Amino acid sequence: MNFKRKEGFRFVFNEPIEAKYEIYINSKRINLEKYNGKILDISPRGMKLFCGPEIGEYLRDTTLQVEVQFVLDVTTIRALGDVMWSKPLGSGFQCGVVLAAQEDIDELIIGEMKQRRKKEVLQSKHKKS
Repeated sequence: MNFKRKEGFRFVFNEPIEAKYEIYINSKRINLEKYNGKILDISPRGMKLFCGPEIGEYLRDTTLQVEVQFVLDVTTIRALGDVMWSKPLGSGFQCGVVLAAQEDIDELIIGEMKQRRKKEVLQSKHKKS
């Protein structure tokens, strides 16, 4: 499947962001587990997520979704998205996730990224002084 990003920005993290995710197939959660993952980059409508080996058995399913829970600055964000692509990476998988259209989540991600970036810039200025 070809997938082209048509977004204004994508923020790549120097250090991946810790996240928890749950696996859904056909819009139904497969179990009660919350798995550990890492967000490698993010935009208001998608992310590159590193998932562990447990997702591997579900990657062939065309209706695979993940609900990801993470904190960019101070607010916990929960977002549901479709896994559009995956490739093996180390002991797990790198997955491209397109987030479901949720205006409040889009705005929350943008706001949290702005706050996070401001703090990073201030910290970098203090280190140089």
